[in-house]
Amino acid sequence: MSRSTAEPAAPTLIIPRGLRIEIDPEGKLSIHAPGNLEVQNSGKYGVLESIGGSIRIDRGVEVEAITVRCPETCYVQGFLTAWKVNARSLHLEESARAHVVLQETERLEIGRDARLVGNFSSERELVGLFSRFAHQVRSLPFRFERRTPPAELPEAPEPEEEEKVVQGAQFPPPPPEPSPAELPEPLLFALLLLERESERRIHPATSQRAIDEMIKLLHEQDLETLGLTYKTLFKRIAEPREDVQRAEELVRQCFTGEVTVG
Repeated sequence: MSRSTAEPAAPTLIIPRGLRIEIDPEGKLSIHAPGNLEVQNSGKYGVLESIGGSIRIDRGVEVEAITVRCPETCYVQGFLTAWKVNARSLHLEESARAHVVLQETERLEIGRDARLVGNFSSERELVGLFSRFAHQVRSLPFRFERRTPPAELPEAPEPEEEEKVVQGAQFPPPPPEPSPAELPEPLLFALLLLERESERRIHPATSQRAIDEMIKLLHEQDLETLGLTYKTLFKRIAEPREDVQRAEELVRQCFTGEVTVG
């Protein structure tokens, strides 16, 4: 029996003219297709983009992406987790599942058994909602909280030394270190973004020091120094990425009250 009849034929891969495949600094794959884009294999992506058509995520396929973007419709038959979906419409078919933080679409269609979690229209709306539930947000176990090791018990004094212990007022315990969760909401989210950017370790030394210095000031809640230096520190960051740009907007908003429109 010939091989062609004994084994199923492998699918043909066509790379159309205009297709761009890139790797972002985090190692995630980004695909920019000139026409329709159909995802038939599960994976994690930076950007999934159809420049001139629609995007479809097939049944049973699990996709995680930072941005999903197309001028037409994003069809989801499987599972989608994304920070942002930018499309004319988002269509969840039958039992599809989608977790989308920011949904920038004109129309939303959800099948009978489908489920959509998230669905904010902008970052401002997201921050605005969190600010209304400030107490609940502050109680969340943010990943940048650092637990201090338990204090060791002092050694018991020798019997002869016990008599020399002076009874009376004792030195007060040192004040507890401030918690990042006590920061105003804009600075709290700015700290999250800056810590995430710092962990990537992709910036030149000068830029990295500026980011780490702002993180230190925020952790110490030295808002007076931060208010005097944040403009200079942000200017030292070469080619700031989206997280840094958003953090700068939040810090400026806290100190000046200016809100960036867009």
